Amino acid sequence: MQRVKQAPLTQREKYRAECIRWMTEFEPELFVTFVFNRWICMDEAQRTFEEFHCRLDRKLLGRSFIERPDERTDYRATIEKPDTNIHVHALFKMTVEQKERFGVEAPAIWAKLVEAGNLNIKPIHNSEGAARYITKELRPETSDRMLLPKHKETKINIAA
Repeated sequence: MQRVKQAPLTQREKYRAECIRWMTEFEPELFVTFVFNRWICMDEAQRTFEEFHCRLDRKLLGRSFIERPDERTDYRATIEKPDTNIHVHALFKMTVEQKERFGVEAPAIWAKLVEAGNLNIKPIHNSEGAARYITKELRPETSDRMLLPKHKETKINIAA
């Protein structure tokens, strides 16, 4: 059998592959889509999502959640379709108790922040598949669409 030689990966393909690897190794448990159902700019979408995360952690951990960064929920998220139907896909990692409460607390928090918005919450059975899905629009030139929790944000070195 003759082997077919594959073309080398482009810079964009390498970047996305590295993002997929990194998100898969994160081992998330929940896949959540945050829908706004109205036009907003990308910066406002990011601020609203970050506010959701703060309110969620306050609900799950109490008022001193800021002082307990190691107990906070963690995520990897991306903003999609910023020019048409903007929404955020997020992969969450949290304790078992937090995961159980997420389904109850998250929709109410999101509804207070985005009246017309809605959430789609699903358990993750295939981390790589979830990572592939949320990175479908990620490229070096769209890397500003990747969101990380402010309390854990560090410089990510993804080869591009």
